[in-house]
Amino acid sequence: MLRKDYILRQLEEFGKVMALILNYKKLQDWDKFENEINATSIKFTSIEINKLEKFNEADFKKEILNNTTLTQDQLKILADLLFEKLNFYAQKNDTMSYNNLKVKCVHLYKHIQNQLTQNEFDLNVYYKLEILNKKD
Repeated sequence: MLRKDYILRQLEEFGKVMALILNYKKLQDWDKFENEINATSIKFTSIEINKLEKFNEADFKKEILNNTTLTQDQLKILADLLFEKLNFYAQKNDTMSYNNLKVKCVHLYKHIQNQLTQNEFDLNVYYKLEILNKKD
């Protein structure tokens, strides 16, 4: 019961942080947007987004997809942060960074989707994959 309460508090806190990130995006305050994404990633997953972006595909699979210490919720948080950073690169017309991150984002969402049991369905993951597959 305590574990469930802790996870719920973490998800509620993440929701508040995502609202802040989306507000920075709306205001186009890109410095605060990037700083908040990086800080949030470290706080909730212990992974630096900037470091993750530099991984090649093999390192990404090893360090993220095959990481046994990251929970399913942490993977979802990381995926959502990467998705927002992906949109940031699209707005900045940074094609190279966009394409690099898009591949990682698709791999991560597919990994999350494949980890769901037969009785689970995550609408957020489904729609994010749909969006990513339609882009470009």
